[in-house]
Amino acid sequence: MAAVTCEAKGGTGKACMAAAPSTLPVVAHHLRKPADVCTDKRDMETPIELGDLGPAGAAASWENHARLALLNELYAYNHWLFDKVRLFIKDSVCEVGCGTGNITQFLLNHEQIVGIEPFGPSLEKARRRFAKHLNVEFANCRLDDSPNELVPAKSFDTILCMNVLEHIEDDADSLRRMLQLCRSNGNVVVLVPAHMSAFGGLDRAAGHFRRYNRRSLRRAFEQAGLIVTDSFYMNALGYFGWLWYGRILGREQLPASGARHFNRLVPLLDAFERIIPPPFGQSLVMVGTPERQ
Repeated sequence: MAAVTCEAKGGTGKACMAAAPSTLPVVAHHLRKPADVCTDKRDMETPIELGDLGPAGAAASWENHARLALLNELYAYNHWLFDKVRLFIKDSVCEVGCGTGNITQFLLNHEQIVGIEPFGPSLEKARRRFAKHLNVEFANCRLDDSPNELVPAKSFDTILCMNVLEHIEDDADSLRRMLQLCRSNGNVVVLVPAHMSAFGGLDRAAGHFRRYNRRSLRRAFEQAGLIVTDSFYMNALGYFGWLWYGRILGREQLPASGARHFNRLVPLLDAFERIIPPPFGQSLVMVGTPERQ
């Protein structure tokens, strides 16, 4: 087996420790963008090795890197995803597959954030973006190389995995590794795409192995030794958009203009789903804790 090289690097300035007040109106949460988070656009400035991804894996990683650039513009949508899981996030956080930091930007009030990201260009952008935050570090390694000295076992109160598990063939093994990183009283918080009925060109282009429902994700959690404590669907309207573009039309990319229009609707969609929780959605959230020994 080839030797695995992991690299970590933290920030070099004053950490941002102010939490957004939870009493602010929902719309205000979605529309306020933090001024101290750098959004440097020099993504490809530094050539970085891609590791043992293979041709197909490298192509999918570049495709997802490009999608993250569009997602970076969708502040309301990113905050909506975060807002749905924020209650389950405890003090120290390991973010699995942090990408360019579209969710990391909302974690800055936590005492420790370690982002795992194997794809060099995304990692480099995240490092530049959060260079001023002493409580943020990044590990250039894969989840299947963990735990290791950079992300030690039983070191985190929360393992956060947002739209990553569907990219991994052996999802139960990945959840086991998340469990190994989690403290005994911690949470493993996962958000994944929902419903195989919407699986299509968008999923294949992104390198998705599957989409989930409650039963299939719960089975993977239980195989990994996690006790499910909460689960719910979100973004019912997004399900129909994904179904239309990805499965019916067979497209491999979402139109940027449509994504931006959807971003403007997020405060209304969020308000509606707070009143009437949807029985299905584009995304599924599941939370688990370690089994008690």
